[in-house]
Amino acid sequence: MRRFSVFIILLFCAILHTAAQNRSNLRQIGVTQLQNAMYLEALNTMNDAIMYEPTASDLYFFRGYAKYGLDDYIGAETDYTTSIELFPYQPDVYINRAIVRSQQEKFEGAFEDFARALEMDSKNVTIYLNRARINLFTKHYDDCINDCYRAIDLDDTEPMVYLLKGSAEMGLGNHYTAISSFLKVMEIDSTNPYGFIQMGAAWMELERHDSAIFYLDHSLKLDSNNIYALFNRAVARINNKDKEGALTDLNKIINLSPYNSYAYFNRAIILSEMKELNAAIRDLTTVIRLNPENLISYYYRGLLRMETNDLRGALDDFDKTIDLYPDYTDGYMARSDVKEKLKDRKGAAIDHQLGLDAAKRNENRPDTLDFDEKNYLKNLIKLSGNFEEMNTMASKFQNQYVDIQLSPVFNLFFGQARYDLIELYDSYPKEHYYTSIISLSNKPYLVTDSARRAIVARQTTLLDSVSRNPESYLIRAVSYTGLKEFALATADCDVAIGMDPAFVLLYFARANAIYGLYQSRLEEEKSKRLPGIGEIPEEEVDSARLKENAILIEAILQNYKLVIQLDPGFPFAYYNRGVLYATLGNYQEALYDFRRSVDLKKNFAEGYFNLGLIYLLMKDKNGGCKYLSKAGELGIPDAYKVMKRFCYE
Repeated sequence: MRRFSVFIILLFCAILHTAAQNRSNLRQIGVTQLQNAMYLEALNTMNDAIMYEPTASDLYFFRGYAKYGLDDYIGAETDYTTSIELFPYQPDVYINRAIVRSQQEKFEGAFEDFARALEMDSKNVTIYLNRARINLFTKHYDDCINDCYRAIDLDDTEPMVYLLKGSAEMGLGNHYTAISSFLKVMEIDSTNPYGFIQMGAAWMELERHDSAIFYLDHSLKLDSNNIYALFNRAVARINNKDKEGALTDLNKIINLSPYNSYAYFNRAIILSEMKELNAAIRDLTTVIRLNPENLISYYYRGLLRMETNDLRGALDDFDKTIDLYPDYTDGYMARSDVKEKLKDRKGAAIDHQLGLDAAKRNENRPDTLDFDEKNYLKNLIKLSGNFEEMNTMASKFQNQYVDIQLSPVFNLFFGQARYDLIELYDSYPKEHYYTSIISLSNKPYLVTDSARRAIVARQTTLLDSVSRNPESYLIRAVSYTGLKEFALATADCDVAIGMDPAFVLLYFARANAIYGLYQSRLEEEKSKRLPGIGEIPEEEVDSARLKENAILIEAILQNYKLVIQLDPGFPFAYYNRGVLYATLGNYQEALYDFRRSVDLKKNFAEGYFNLGLIYLLMKDKNGGCKYLSKAGELGIPDAYKVMKRFCYE
């Protein structure tokens, strides 16, 4: 007996030793992934490590760094804060939190973090460099230069300090002093393209465009795909009346970064001056798709549509311009001109007067836009874009294209798959269930159609040869739904409900079957629309079909309601109903359901993702980005792509 006890003790010690090794291995694996810029992988590794050691401050620091690498500044700040709460004596954590706070324009908190870090390490060059960056961004140029001098006293071989100092000098209008700083960058590191780029920018501001192009050419010899250098050279070439050269640079930017609104906008301006009006309209349409609330693109496109005699299109653009900025004088005047051409003299007169009234209100802030003379650089400040190399093999994951859609509905799952691909619901000891663990998935590809047909055949045999039971009807109904045999699925649910009216999952399966039918009808209607025409006008839609759709929607909602009445703790009913509400545009109802789903199910990644999207749709960026950050942490990588596009300007 004693020998057996000793064996148990030794086995227990071995298990503890193995667990300790696993924890150590996870930490090391995660750090290696961070060093190799494998941020998604590092995030998942650190999630696992934190499960083992929830009070280890360094793990939150590492996970925060992974989130920072994914441009999730909200999530990174949260993890850095947790790390500080657990161990408040690491200056690097304060530095990193200051950086991500500055990315969110929380400058006061960032400066507080730098001050705290300096208390612990007053000779840390990194602190002064990063504080200088923020002072430069906030246009505190003298403070930026002071920080640069402190950094130089500690390390005068760091090229970044001279880049920052030179940029601050440019902000103060001291261009020749700035040039001396940029020359110092080149002296320290002749392979650094940014010294040459900033030198080019300085000469551009001095209107020495040939000199600017000389330095920008050199920077592109060092890095031929540097989008910032290409864009600056395009602007210099525009100012040098070299439209063909500018087009060449802008075309290359668009090839490297297909979602860069700056490049499309400036190419549209050049094309319009070259009388390539349709091409210019296409580029402005792309800018509008990337930045739907950019009024200047609607206004310019409206002017071009007038030139091409697309008066209705121009009217739509000027309507949108005025919707976005009701005090926009030129918008009213342009719309007045269009209405005059459309023989709407009364409307033209009203708009003309509205334009005059707006001009009086704006006497001290003129907003007239001269299409030929407008400074190209000033146009840029009205646009949101970035100079990351998007959608290329070398790009960051979060900069890649994402088709932004709600995470789809969950259905019951009767098959085999890895646990990370399915969700489990513990129905024990609840009533109205036949099993204690329910499997669900929103990934239809996990079950093939041939497997579904096999399930249907097996359940049909059981129902024909053995006493009929509601569970077999349920399994067959779910398979029919996967096969898009929605009527058969609904019929099976109806029969089974007649046998057991309190069986929760039958109502859930029936709701999903009807939802599938509703979605298939929407797809059918969509396929009948002509490309480029857009939505069918409401009066042209078959009224009978509208009534049928309304009946289907009511049936879906009623079935989810019955599920919730029978089991108020079933998160997937709320989630699925939230998806339906969201597709109908009922965002408040969708918000309630998604919030309820994440309250009921801990770490419900899809629930957080959809919650984030709905908040963004409702123009609540803070709420949306917070929930998207949580969804990314829980394993939905596309959340970071959405955040990159919508959370930070």
